Amino acid sequence: MNPLKFTPVLKTPLWGGRDIVALKQLSQPQYVGESWEVSGVPGDETPVAEGDDAGKTLRQLIEQYGADFVGTENLRRYGKEFPLLVKFISADRALSIQVHPDDEMAQRVAGKPYGKTEMWYVVQTHPGADLYCGFNRALTPQDYDNLMAEGRITEALAHYETRPGDCFFIPAGQIHSIGRGNFIIEIQQSSDLTYRVYDFDRIDADGRKRELHVEQAREALNFSTRSDHRTAYEPTENKRIELERHPQFTTSLYHLTRPLRADYGEIDSFVILVAFEGTAQVIDDRGNETTLRAGETVMLPALTKFADIRPCGNDRFSCIETYVVPV
Repeated sequence: MNPLKFTPVLKTPLWGGRDIVALKQLSQPQYVGESWEVSGVPGDETPVAEGDDAGKTLRQLIEQYGADFVGTENLRRYGKEFPLLVKFISADRALSIQVHPDDEMAQRVAGKPYGKTEMWYVVQTHPGADLYCGFNRALTPQDYDNLMAEGRITEALAHYETRPGDCFFIPAGQIHSIGRGNFIIEIQQSSDLTYRVYDFDRIDADGRKRELHVEQAREALNFSTRSDHRTAYEPTENKRIELERHPQFTTSLYHLTRPLRADYGEIDSFVILVAFEGTAQVIDDRGNETTLRAGETVMLPALTKFADIRPCGNDRFSCIETYVVPV
C-alpha cells in the first residue's frame, strides 16, 4: 500500500467562514464551514483521490487490505468501520451549544456504533475569536435545569478567548461550542451524533428556530468540571509534541524547519497527517514520496515503519498527526 490522499467532503452551513477556502485555494464555494478530510461516515465517505486505489472508500480499503491498512488491534476493535473523522472547521459565526453522547448512549438511544469524543487544535483566529468548553463550575442536574429554564446556561460555561496553538480535548458528555472567528482542526470519533443544547434563539432563513435536543442532551451531559479545559503543552520546533493520548485517538503536533524521521514501527495503526503550514515531502520506509501542502491530509497505512518528513524550501512546515492505539 502507498500513502493515500482523499477527496474531502465540503460542508457549507450558514456559519461557515473563508479560512478553508483560503488555505485550500478553492475557487468555489465562497464560504465553507467544514472540510471532512478523512471520513467513513455513511453518506459522507471521502474517496481516495488518486493512484491505484482512486475512488475507493475507507470501508473498501479495510475490506481489501485489512490489518495492513488499519492495524491488527483496530481491525479487531472496529471491524470494517473506520474509527476516526478528521476535519477542518472554519466558523464565521458561533456554532450551537451542544454535547455528544458516549458509545453506550449512542448504541442504546440512536442505534449508532460510536459516540463522539473529539479534540480541537486552533490553527488561526480572527479578532474576537472565542469558544465555550465545559462548565465553569460543578453543577447538579437540578442546577442545569434551572439555568436552562431561565435562559442563563451560558453563565455556567467555561469561556475562552482563543489564539493559534490552543488545544482542547472534549470527551463525550462535555458541553461545548465553537465560537466565531476560529479556524480549527478537529479529530474525532467517526460519528455525526450531536445533541443541541441551546442555539442562542437564532432564526434560520425560513424564520424558524433550529431543533433542540433537550432530553437527549441532558442525559448525555457530564456535569463535572476541571480548572482548565485547555491542553497544556510546550510548543517546540523540530520534535514530536504529544497533545492527547486516549483510547479513541492519540494526537501530536509538528513544527518543522528541518527534516525529521517519525518512527511508526511500534504503533500498529494507520497514521494521518493534517498539514496547515508550509509544504513537506513525506517519504516512507518503502521509498514512496508524497508532497504534503498546507490544507492537505495524507494517510499512511499501518504497515508503515517510519516516515521522513522534509520541509520544502526555507519555510516552516506544521501538521497534526493522529492514530489509534490501545491506551
